[in-house]
Amino acid sequence: MNDTTSGDILLTVSIATWNNCGQVRECLRSVAEGLRGVRAEIVVVDNASNDGTAAMIREQFPQAAVLRNERPLGFSANHNQVLRGARSRHVLLLNDDTVVVGDALKQALDFLESHPVAGAVGCTLLKPDGAPEAIAQCVPRPLDPLFPHLRRKVSAKEDAARGDGAVEVERWSGACLMIRREVLDRVGLLDERFDPAYGEDTDLCHRIRQAGWRIYRLPGARVIHHRGQTARREFSDQAFRLQRARILWYRKHRSRATLALYRAVASVAIVWEMVGCAVQWPFRRTRVRTRMKRLWERLRAVFL
Repeated sequence: MNDTTSGDILLTVSIATWNNCGQVRECLRSVAEGLRGVRAEIVVVDNASNDGTAAMIREQFPQAAVLRNERPLGFSANHNQVLRGARSRHVLLLNDDTVVVGDALKQALDFLESHPVAGAVGCTLLKPDGAPEAIAQCVPRPLDPLFPHLRRKVSAKEDAARGDGAVEVERWSGACLMIRREVLDRVGLLDERFDPAYGEDTDLCHRIRQAGWRIYRLPGARVIHHRGQTARREFSDQAFRLQRARILWYRKHRSRATLALYRAVASVAIVWEMVGCAVQWPFRRTRVRTRMKRLWERLRAVFL
């Protein structure tokens, strides 16, 4: 990266981390390498870690600023601290459990600079084995619980057939999402009602599209994502929180009738899964017990 003490800053990278010193080190190394020659600033929110994360960053990455929380905050609250003070033309939300591959961030930055209609652009997220994550590219629809294929998840086969051309999507993951600063000034920051996590990226993307901008994914810009490792460390009730986020999204963006329809469909889908688990009880008791607990948490969240 270039020195940012003077002149316009093109990009602000926002990373929130909690007790993840090893992975955030790899993340920062890949970001610094991937943004070599770019006028960018990196801001890391240390979410009250006690593993020496802040000291490591100050020692090994002096070009990065560190904001240290006295107590843990949620995904949106953490990133909003950075977004409010960002001085750049674009901002990047990036998970601490990611590794940027090559010039992926430069590709995303160039895309935003050359496509004024784009409000945000995401890099394609890969599993550690190199396969693309099956991330939904559409906002939620009431029939999704029964027909999950309707959410148009990323497919390696489709990407191979399409090539590296940009793909317009309805939403993308906040694990790696680059947003035009002008857009945030217009639609607002992340909604902290979704904290501690989940659903805030879908909500923001929906607001961006409602304001007239488009959202894209770049198949050729790749970021490795150790998906869920942060969530597994922070949230023991992950299934509940995921389902809760969907309910919040419907309450905010859809009618009461649509919310009621979604609740009915989700309940049927969850109960059906419970029946399937019950059939397996005599053969896989430990696995079924764990699965049933998660399903019960989801069902409980449906009726919040």
